[in-house]
Amino acid sequence: MSVLPRILAELEEKKVVFEHLTHDFVHRSKEAASIRGNTLSQAAKAIVLKVKDKDSYYFTQAVLQGTRKIHMKTLKKHLGAKNISLASPEEVKEITGCTIGSVPPFGHLFGLEVIADKSLLEEPKVVFSAGTHHDSVRIASADLFDVLNPTVLSFTVLNDSS
Repeated sequence: MSVLPRILAELEEKKVVFEHLTHDFVHRSKEAASIRGNTLSQAAKAIVLKVKDKDSYYFTQAVLQGTRKIHMKTLKKHLGAKNISLASPEEVKEITGCTIGSVPPFGHLFGLEVIADKSLLEEPKVVFSAGTHHDSVRIASADLFDVLNPTVLSFTVLNDSS
């Protein structure tokens, strides 16, 4: 089953006000912001990370503004990890069923812990890819955090190329 119906059902079940947007194919946050009519700072991008601790590794999901990038050293320190890297496209597909650029921030639906950067709360509303390259959801950032119940940390820096 596609993740999109699961996301929409969860939002409806929790009586969260949201807007489901359908649009042309998008792959990157910049293109998505342009086609959806939002700023890049209103884009919530979801990244699957591979975290290595002492003798094993696990996957987690980081959620951050489209204008920011993960400061790996800071996140490593927060998590007490030996190493953190981006999951490969194949790992992302295997874990989420989604391709890079369409992964929603609903990591809990994939058994992933969600770590959200607190800068996302600076935007009253955020928009995220909802499991496809053609579907997005616009939602109040506070409502998104209520639904996701993420670990909230500061682990990003502004992306110079945004």
